[in-house]
Amino acid sequence: MRRSRLMQSGAVALAVLVGGCAQPGTAGGASGEYLCQGTPVPASVLADGATADQLGPEAAAALEGASVPDVDPEQWRVLTETSTQVYLIRELPEPRDSDDGERRTHELLGIEWTDQTEEGGEGWQLWRHGDCALRYDLGDLGGAIVALDPDNSPDPTSATVHLLVTEAACASGKPADGRVTLERLVEREDRVEVVVAVEPLPGDGQNCPSNPPTPFTVELDESLGERTLVDVAVYPERELVLAPTDR
Repeated sequence: MRRSRLMQSGAVALAVLVGGCAQPGTAGGASGEYLCQGTPVPASVLADGATADQLGPEAAAALEGASVPDVDPEQWRVLTETSTQVYLIRELPEPRDSDDGERRTHELLGIEWTDQTEEGGEGWQLWRHGDCALRYDLGDLGGAIVALDPDNSPDPTSATVHLLVTEAACASGKPADGRVTLERLVEREDRVEVVVAVEPLPGDGQNCPSNPPTPFTVELDESLGERTLVDVAVYPERELVLAPTDR
């Protein structure tokens, strides 16, 4: 089982976001970005980015485009503002839990200028809209839904942690055996922070049935004790809990 680890002592902090829903130890990707439906989301925007009520007149007209839902501009932060694209993001008032165990915390709204709108003629048109789990940008690696293995619950006296890792990308319903990697492990006095990734299957022909969870173990430098296990590959970071037993 492949693993790669970037070890840091408790004295070396991960990139910390200020404001918003950031928590101590929250880490952006190597580029300082997360992803929502494949769209880059800079950590700086989540912290204190401009809101949509600050859009210029040309871009503000996008909010009146074809099929664009009514929004409160003050609740949305601006990801992109050009003469042909306006992309916005907001934190959902309440997270939405999907059937696969994903907790979706943000909503993305993409509007683009097109030569042919649904209403006819050129103009602004809704291009992308939906919720997502904000995930650490892992480059060529894919994200995963990470939970504790209910058949091997954490033992405070042990340095071995048993996880169940469900690949987030389409994988034709195949487990991620041999493709799970531990991209970051930070052991602190009160918590253990992890970033788990999955090497994608080769080719573009994968379909999208639900992927099965894959067992994966993490070896700590010392016994877990009373420390909390935290997934910092998502924003906001999330304490790991036992996976549902009916999955």
